[in-house]
Amino acid sequence: MPYRLLEDLQRWAARIDRVSRSVGHIVAWFTLGMVLVTCAVVLLRYGFDLGWIAMQESVVYMHAAVFMLGAAYTLQADEHVRVDIFYRARSPRTRAWIDLLGTAFFLLPVCAALVWFSWDYVAASWSVHEGSREAG
Repeated sequence: MPYRLLEDLQRWAARIDRVSRSVGHIVAWFTLGMVLVTCAVVLLRYGFDLGWIAMQESVVYMHAAVFMLGAAYTLQADEHVRVDIFYRARSPRTRAWIDLLGTAFFLLPVCAALVWFSWDYVAASWSVHEGSREAG
């Protein structure tokens, strides 16, 4: 029985890895989209005196998507920014412990605090279907 459970967990982990990798590759293209849309906004604004708030907001949304959806891929690829003073000269085993403890004692509590302190504001905003004030 435990062996079957382990196989199931490994299959789920492989699926999650594939999804993270696919989403990461897709979201990476959003950075190019941000550059192109920003250039278009500037060109339209200063070249033709036209402005579309939706284009400006799309850059913000793409930026958020790059960070939020790309985080799992970055973690999977082991490319997160770290403090090299504590990390560089350590063995792989010690690095794994640093990653585990950093996640357990810094990342998860910060995420929990963000949810805890923002929940009332988010719920109030969603209850009235609040949107952008500039959406035109």
